[in-house]
Amino acid sequence: MFLNACAGKYIVKSFPADAKLYLKDINTNEKKLIGNTPTQIEEDGKLGEVFFIVLEKDNYKPKEIMVKVNEGESLSISAKMDPLSPADLDNQNLAKKKDDDQKNQGSPNKEKEPKDWQKEFEDLRLRVALLENTSSFTKEALFSPRLSGGVSSQDRDRKERVIAHVFDAQKSIRLGRFDEALKSIDSALQLDEYSTNAWLLKGSASYLKKDYTGARNAWERTLKLDPYNKAAFRYLNSVYKLMNVQPLVETAADLREPASTLEIKKRQEAKK
Repeated sequence: MFLNACAGKYIVKSFPADAKLYLKDINTNEKKLIGNTPTQIEEDGKLGEVFFIVLEKDNYKPKEIMVKVNEGESLSISAKMDPLSPADLDNQNLAKKKDDDQKNQGSPNKEKEPKDWQKEFEDLRLRVALLENTSSFTKEALFSPRLSGGVSSQDRDRKERVIAHVFDAQKSIRLGRFDEALKSIDSALQLDEYSTNAWLLKGSASYLKKDYTGARNAWERTLKLDPYNKAAFRYLNSVYKLMNVQPLVETAADLREPASTLEIKKRQEAKK
């Protein structure tokens, strides 16, 4: 359908009424909702020489109308919409159901996801608190003369290589070479998948690359290994905010230092 119009006001009516009226961009095919019919479009100089409007209503075929702008005239546009046939209705319902299924599979419920992670996080903190408060013999073993020489040479070599990879990653990050940094971190994690420092740094490198999903995964892994890691807790909440995810709840327990850290400090002070 082709209609002559003017700069000014375009009154649009449909039969039946209460159809959604869209203004269609002829370059991108994007549609902007104007309102429900009957309604009007105000000429603001941005419509060009011609513009397209689209009418849509449930159980009716969409109707697209091309309007030519002629200055100095006004126009009232009336359009009759054709109902969908039973076969068209069945196809439309099937397509809508398929879209809904894909959305449900591809987009997990944001409301539910952080609640599940919050519960897991609380469980981890409880286990750590129980271990720290009841396993005093474990801490004594860590600081016993029997282990004063440190871990075995093989483990020392592995830890030194992990530290070297993490150090290389830090240098790459300072130079803005985030892909190189991530490769170094992955090498460190191949040697020690439980290195919280490596996971924390991987989150930082991913964040600087604007890979917020990668940063989130790395910092969540950090907190699973060390639920009292304040840096990971703070960083993870910042990326949750960017991803529109409910942040973790901070309580007084989050602010305390782990018992093992306090034990180290106490023994260091005793040696002074």
